[in-house]
Amino acid sequence: MDSSLLTISLLINKVICMNEILNIFKNPVIDLDRLNKMDAISDPESRYIIAITPRSGSTYLCDMLRHTKHLGVPGEMLGPASVVGNLKKMPGRTADEYIRNAIRVRKTPNGVSGLTVSWFQFQNFMEAMDDHSYLADFKYIYLTRRDLYAQAVSLYKATSSKVFHSNIQHNEETIRKFEALEYDYAKIKYWYDHLVRQEKGWQQYFYENRIFPLYITYEDIDEDIQAVLQRIAAYVKVKPENLVVPKRSLYEKVADNRNAEWARRFAWEHSFQETDRVSAPLSNGLVYKRNYQMRLRNLCQKVKNFW
Repeated sequence: MDSSLLTISLLINKVICMNEILNIFKNPVIDLDRLNKMDAISDPESRYIIAITPRSGSTYLCDMLRHTKHLGVPGEMLGPASVVGNLKKMPGRTADEYIRNAIRVRKTPNGVSGLTVSWFQFQNFMEAMDDHSYLADFKYIYLTRRDLYAQAVSLYKATSSKVFHSNIQHNEETIRKFEALEYDYAKIKYWYDHLVRQEKGWQQYFYENRIFPLYITYEDIDEDIQAVLQRIAAYVKVKPENLVVPKRSLYEKVADNRNAEWARRFAWEHSFQETDRVSAPLSNGLVYKRNYQMRLRNLCQKVKNFW
């Protein structure tokens, strides 16, 4: 896709999504009795936002967090589809009222609540809010993937085949489409740029608001999910020893042998076509964001938090 067309496409998608959020709260369909009962539910003592990009392991992580029974009931709540689906149980006449009530409903008995959101969803939801000060009291968990090339491949495969998660029973046609999918540099590049924009959005938001998030990676989760859960628990002021760590999740990887092969191929081809982010082929697909992440981690260590 031509770069100018890609830019226009992304801008159009952003405007449509933004207007959709705004339109939802122009005339929201809510249960007034349920809304009045929201005042009786106390605010959580600790609340967090998992700042994500697609295919970073967020669905699996949230499932494991929920099963600890001490770290809230995190999930996607700020995208247009999520807002519409949640308004009955988490009513709000405005975006501000909705997020407050959603966080109240999603807390565990120990007073912890959380949500997960991608940058574009977060940006558009913020634009629908009247008062951003409520967001200042959240703790932020920055979930990324060290290998952005592999992440782009995963996102390309998921969006092209509609196979996003392993807990869903897919029909034969969808499975055939998934298995027949072929390597496509241009389409993977589209999703790579999409991920880069999201990463830059979060990083700019953290910088402008002097936020030092807990830094977690997809690879951390894959290597030791128990250690990740304990780090998050300590970060949100929950004693790690109180966690009930589940043995397994409903969600498993949907990757196959093509993922690693395509990621290596894309890394090689991209290194010759793009000189602004990567100066040489990288065997493991690490990209420009690594330096930022290292600086971010070092800053986090300097403020002597738990990561």
